[in-house]
Amino acid sequence: MPINAVINLYDLTRSELIALLESWGFSAYHGEKLFRALYQPGLSDLASLTEIRPDLHSQLLTQAALPQPTVKLATHSQDDLTRKYLLAMADGAAIETVIMEFTGRYTACVSTQVGCAMGCVFCATGQMGFHRHLSPGEIVAQVRFVAETLAGEGKNLRNVVLMGMGEPLHNYDATMAAIDILTDHAGIALGPRHITLSTVGVVPGIRRLAADD
Repeated sequence: MPINAVINLYDLTRSELIALLESWGFSAYHGEKLFRALYQPGLSDLASLTEIRPDLHSQLLTQAALPQPTVKLATHSQDDLTRKYLLAMADGAAIETVIMEFTGRYTACVSTQVGCAMGCVFCATGQMGFHRHLSPGEIVAQVRFVAETLAGEGKNLRNVVLMGMGEPLHNYDATMAAIDILTDHAGIALGPRHITLSTVGVVPGIRRLAADD
């Protein structure tokens, strides 16, 4: 990472965030506290963080950020059971995120890449080609967007499926880091059984996943 790079805090797992703060001279306790604070409902920027010590807050404001996706387009199915959002990332890259309802339960379908390198002829994303990987924070941000959208309607997110744009196992490290954050009890706290990863069959990734399990 470049020396003066702004850090997307949503890219970091809890252990990585603790390590970052320790490198800044703060204790693991403050890393734990910050991680929990980052996933409070309704948090939209670092300026809103009030429960962390002032010197840490000041450093975060100059060296870190909480990029939020913006909605470029929203479409709903006629039965309103499916909602598709075209979200813009901080660099302007556009991805799709979908909210699906089935028997009163809500699922977020999220993307892992901008475009896709797999080239499946039946897939519109495959025909647009590969542009770049999403970071862990950009994957997590989609889930947070869906959770916040549903919460505003008095509803709860139950499941996440990694079936949007891109091949999750082609972006292995970021996908696994995002799952770590999503299932962390101090983060979004989804149960592992409520996350589904879909793959076209990237064999090296499947073998790596089996070895890591």
